[in-house]
Amino acid sequence: MRMVVVSLFALFLACGPAVSEVRMIPSPPREAGCALEFVKLDMMDLSSETGTWQVIGYVALADNGAQDPFSEKNRAIVRPRACQMGGEGVTLMASATNETIVSTGSRITYGVLRHRSSVAEAPKSF
Repeated sequence: MRMVVVSLFALFLACGPAVSEVRMIPSPPREAGCALEFVKLDMMDLSSETGTWQVIGYVALADNGAQDPFSEKNRAIVRPRACQMGGEGVTLMASATNETIVSTGSRITYGVLRHRSSVAEAPKSF
């Protein structure tokens, strides 16, 4: 039974990466091919008081084999989703590869970023 489940999972992922999105802060969408900065963050960059960036969402890719987070294939998947979220930048939040006797799979999570501005953070009336 275990081999059947593993085989079905491998078959599912053989069609391409499984993509999931989480939107945390609503932002106006940008055009699908928008320019995005790749940002290497430290904790101060995300500080609510002094940071220049805020995370507005995440895009995660899961696939068979080891993935290169910076490959053109992955960029082509992430870019339109990050632009649709209103992103101005992307950062690598996590990248992991799991190897077993039967298969290898990996998951990459990208953070979608926008520049922090006092206007965007001002309370809105309902």
